[in-house]
Amino acid sequence: MKHVPHVVVGAPWEGPSLNLSVVQARHLSKVLRMSRGDKVTYTDGLGTVGKGVLGQHVIERGDEEQVGRATRLSVVTAPPANKDRQRFLVEKLAELGVERLMWLDTRHGKNRVASEFKIFSWVLAATEQSRGAWLMEVVPDLVTLDDLEPGWVVCERGGERSTPDTDTVVIGPEGGFADNELPEDALRWDLGPTLLRVETAAIAAVAKLAAR
Repeated sequence: MKHVPHVVVGAPWEGPSLNLSVVQARHLSKVLRMSRGDKVTYTDGLGTVGKGVLGQHVIERGDEEQVGRATRLSVVTAPPANKDRQRFLVEKLAELGVERLMWLDTRHGKNRVASEFKIFSWVLAATEQSRGAWLMEVVPDLVTLDDLEPGWVVCERGGERSTPDTDTVVIGPEGGFADNELPEDALRWDLGPTLLRVETAAIAAVAKLAAR
C-alpha cells in the first residue's frame, strides 16, 4: 500500500483547498514522487485533521474532524548543550504529544538554545512524522523555577519512585542543580537506578506520566 504523507498546513483554512508552501509541494512531488489525486492527510496543528488528495500545489480538502490532545503534559528542562541532542529532545517530545516545552534557566546549565526557526522546524517535522494533530508549544524565553505554577515535580535521584500525579515535570542540567537551587519542599521523583542524560530523563518521565 502506498505511503500516505501527513502535512501540517497552518490555519486559517478557507475554501475547498489548502495552499502548500513551495517547500512542501516540492517535497511531495520530487522526494515522495506523489502525483495529483494521490491521498494525503493534513492538520492545522491545532487539533483539526483531514483526509484529502493532492492537487496542483494545494491539498483538496476532504473529511475532517477535531482530535483531542494526546497529553496535557508540560516539560521544563535545562537545554542540552549539544544542538543535536536539543533536536532529539524536541522531536521526541513532540512525537509523544507533549503540550508544552519550556527551557529552564539554571546555574550549572549552558542555557543556550537553538533559534526559534530551527526549533519550530523540528516540531513541524516530528508532528508530520508522527501524524500528530497538535503542534507542541515551545516557550522561547528561558524560565526559572519561580515562574512555574505550583504542582510540578523534579526528576532527582533519591526521590519518590512511584509515578506522581502531575502534568509538569522538571529536568535539571547535566551538572545537576546547584546547592539550594531547588526549594526544600520540591517534590522529587527518581526515574531509576542509573543517571540519565537530560533528553533521556525527559522522554522517560513523559512516557511514565502519559501511561498513567
